[in-house]
Amino acid sequence: MDRASAWVLNFDADEELARPAGYTPRAAVAGRAPELAGRIAALLRPGDVVLSPDLPSPLVPPAPPGAALVGRAWCPTPRARRLLARAGVPPVEAPPLDVLRRVNHRQFCADLGQTLPGARHVVTLAELEAAIAGPTPTGHWLLKRPFGFAGRGRRRVARGALPPDARPWAVASLDPASPDSGLQVEPWVERRGDFSLHGHVARGGAVSLGAPCVQRCDASGAYLGAALAGEGDLDDGERRRLVEAALETGAALAGAGYFGPFGIDAFRWEDERGSLRWNPRCEINARYTMAWAIGMGSARPDLE
Repeated sequence: MDRASAWVLNFDADEELARPAGYTPRAAVAGRAPELAGRIAALLRPGDVVLSPDLPSPLVPPAPPGAALVGRAWCPTPRARRLLARAGVPPVEAPPLDVLRRVNHRQFCADLGQTLPGARHVVTLAELEAAIAGPTPTGHWLLKRPFGFAGRGRRRVARGALPPDARPWAVASLDPASPDSGLQVEPWVERRGDFSLHGHVARGGAVSLGAPCVQRCDASGAYLGAALAGEGDLDDGERRRLVEAALETGAALAGAGYFGPFGIDAFRWEDERGSLRWNPRCEINARYTMAWAIGMGSARPDLE
């Protein structure tokens, strides 16, 4: 029988990865924690408890008195591991902080190959200005900071010169003194369907995948919900390329020293001629995700 788990649901992990030294959660993020926790009920098993200070504990029936617990986290950041240690719960083995930061940084995804026309990862203001001067299907570009979640850390700008109100944000994002400087620059496109595929990288590097999911997101890209993709939701080519992208991602994560849960996001988009096109990998999340347990179903390699 699997041991019950004590969970730290640190949904703000990407913010901690961006600034790990002395990180303190923002009140706005902590305020959303109960709502987000309600969306991942499938991740928790009977007997599991939640240690997160921003959430009611437990969210599910508690473990029997004296039961041995094993510690797990949404993402095993230093703060999550401190919370587990404070509760006297031994954590499962996890990658070190430098690996977590590397594989969740948007440059890691970019280095696997850009998946939209004209997309670039830039590290200087000159590179940024050159990138956004180019054509896009909608006349707009999307700028993404290295770490972000739920639509945070993004700016939409029109093609051409960087607007004055966006310049300070861009300059701060490209600070050469910061080890995490850089921006992912992508054409803003009209999305016609959001999808995801989830998996797990074993300690020895083996990659296992779940089933594709259809995701509901708001205009900023924040997650609203997900369900398993049906027969008609993806055509054969889209499904094949999504699986190929997930396997490539899993292999790259293993090569970088990562092990644990992961997911990739994908979307269908409409080009300037009205044709539908497929982006098989727009984001990599090297941690649990809101739809991870939905996509993995009864397969739980994370608990083995």
